[in-house]
Amino acid sequence: MKIKYTIWGVLAGTAGLILTSCEEKGLLVSSNDTAYLRFANDMTKDPPTVSFKMYNEGEDAEIPIEVSVYGQMQNEDLHFNVSADAERTTLPANLYVLPADCKIRKGLLTDTIYVTLKNDPILKTETKVLALQVVEANAVKQGDYLYSRALISVTDRLFKPDWWLVNDAGTEENPGNSVDWFYLGEYSEKKYQMFLDELKKDDMVFDGKNKQVLRKYSLRLKNTLKQMNEGKNKEDWYDMIQLLPSSYNQMRTCTMNYETLVNIYHARKAHKLMEWHTFCDWIRTLPYAKELIIAE
Repeated sequence: MKIKYTIWGVLAGTAGLILTSCEEKGLLVSSNDTAYLRFANDMTKDPPTVSFKMYNEGEDAEIPIEVSVYGQMQNEDLHFNVSADAERTTLPANLYVLPADCKIRKGLLTDTIYVTLKNDPILKTETKVLALQVVEANAVKQGDYLYSRALISVTDRLFKPDWWLVNDAGTEENPGNSVDWFYLGEYSEKKYQMFLDELKKDDMVFDGKNKQVLRKYSLRLKNTLKQMNEGKNKEDWYDMIQLLPSSYNQMRTCTMNYETLVNIYHARKAHKLMEWHTFCDWIRTLPYAKELIIAE
């Protein structure tokens, strides 16, 4: 029996050394007495960016942040607090409001907290960062290091959103973006601002996921462009309409007679799209065009 007690004693001592060693190195130890909290994104990657250009004038931005728990089994709501990491945060303290009480509801492994961001003139020329961390207290501790901070970039400038960058319509060999190909065409700051203006008319914020919203407001943007009267800046209108998917270069073969060309020429020779001017110039080069088509 002494031998058994000695063996168990050695094993217990070894386990204690291992646990102590792990804790000293910052590794997580599975325990039902401690709840480890982690955020959703790897803080070493590019953080998500919030632009106030996507919001109405004077509107605050309420940002959802996912928090997950592991370790302690949750038999009731888990309450905790978050704070700004002073070493990583560059956003002034008066431009954000942290939740007074955060919680992961009973039975959930992941829940959402909300942080309020406020606009300021400095964000028109600079991008600031808010770094959130879980406040360690009692049985609540921060999770693994890479996910121990939630970073948010904040600005009042336009930038090309992730949903206009992701390869969701092509292949690895031929990457393509569905927004580029089917909805809005090639990105430009002017076009994106006009798209946001259409969203703001309905107090809508597009998160890049709902394609029905994207389709609806892309069509509204096209209609807005079509309704622009001749008094508007013609170059601006032309730049915008060219970048919409409907203006993609396409090849067609068609057969027509001179009677058709007469109608096309006189209906389109003064059109505001320069492509029709090019086509009419070509008509003028046809045999007997001056006598049979132009007839001027």
